[in-house]
Amino acid sequence: MSSNTTANPLAVFVPWLHMHQPPIWVGQGSDAKLIGNLEKMLNSEPNSEESWNSRWFAQAYKNPARYVKNLKSEGLNPRIMVDYSGVLLEELAKLSSNSHFDHLEVDGEMMGDVIGLWREVLSEHSEAVEFTGTAYSHCYFPATPERDHEAQIMEWRRVFADLFGTDALAKIRGFWLPEMGMTGDPAEALRLIRLLKKCGYEWIILPHSALEYPSDWSTPEVENRVHWLVVESGGESERILCVVRDTDMGIRQQSGQNTDGCIQDIRYRGNTLKESKVPPLVVPTSDGENGNVMMFEYFRNSFVPLFRESQNWSDIAFMTVSQYIDSYIGNNPSTEVRLKATGGSWIGGHQSWNEGDLRQGVLKAVERLSQACASRRESTHSSLSDEQERALLLCETSCFVYWGSEFWAQQANQCLAWAEDLMGETVRQ
Repeated sequence: MSSNTTANPLAVFVPWLHMHQPPIWVGQGSDAKLIGNLEKMLNSEPNSEESWNSRWFAQAYKNPARYVKNLKSEGLNPRIMVDYSGVLLEELAKLSSNSHFDHLEVDGEMMGDVIGLWREVLSEHSEAVEFTGTAYSHCYFPATPERDHEAQIMEWRRVFADLFGTDALAKIRGFWLPEMGMTGDPAEALRLIRLLKKCGYEWIILPHSALEYPSDWSTPEVENRVHWLVVESGGESERILCVVRDTDMGIRQQSGQNTDGCIQDIRYRGNTLKESKVPPLVVPTSDGENGNVMMFEYFRNSFVPLFRESQNWSDIAFMTVSQYIDSYIGNNPSTEVRLKATGGSWIGGHQSWNEGDLRQGVLKAVERLSQACASRRESTHSSLSDEQERALLLCETSCFVYWGSEFWAQQANQCLAWAEDLMGETVRQ
């Protein structure tokens, strides 16, 4: 493992960008088709705000690979964490292969083959960027039928391996729960952790709001150390390594904090925990494309100076999460955390995914569809096709309930109607 700082840093830092675009229905009646939201934006009226925004969204999905490659060519050692939903990876692959990106100019540069660029970076600079696993359709796990959790996890792994190869997949060790949503139910949490470990994951990242810990801990003691997450239920116990989002720095990352401010905050956390045997780990997470800062400013004004000016903060190390675990933690963190009875998400609770008549209507229909699919699978006379399985997973996209709006509820109903047609069953009421 290499880093660009001293052997005994005051703190270790790595930014994390989360990327997702939902599927969306376009057209009417028999002409309606399901495409990615980015493609829909790119195909909007020329010179419209949506068309203009779409170029910068597309660029945002290319930026981590683009800037890692550029910094490596300068002899520097960048580090970044990323997660992309499976549906977004599929959309980027489609737009890269059908020449859509070949004719898209953004900031004086053609988009080109985004997936090809990622393949190059993951092959030649794998130490600089770490992908984590996530759910295929960006489902919100606490609101998604538990029987479909494994399919969501494994379908993402299939998509990633198809695009980047089994060697790249084998390097993925951490898991991002979409919206950082974690149930607080002990039995469900135990099964989820067991499932993640079965699928090959060694650690997860959670928000502060989902965790219980000793009352005398400071915020850095919670957010800037790697813990065992311990879950107990029915006389059984499971544990997995748990990284915690640095909440304040995640907000500042999204808001355009400059490099000096970032370093100052990292050093504050390092000094707070300087008596610890290992340096603190500082992991801010934010959407990678949401807002003008992330689309226009983040990489040029915040990310790049961290590494081009790294001689000015030689007391700070830059490592990916798994590099940090290998260097300082292994399988022996000294602290434990548990889940709150309510669980949590990166915006606090679960209300934005399960409260209100619109959301409940969608969730109940998805549950009925999931039950119908499960019954079909269990039949010895009939099994689900790949298209039917994929339709079910797409119906579980978190965006269909998160916004709590008529538009997204209609999107969910169109997706459910499509899945019903494929299944030959009616689940909506």
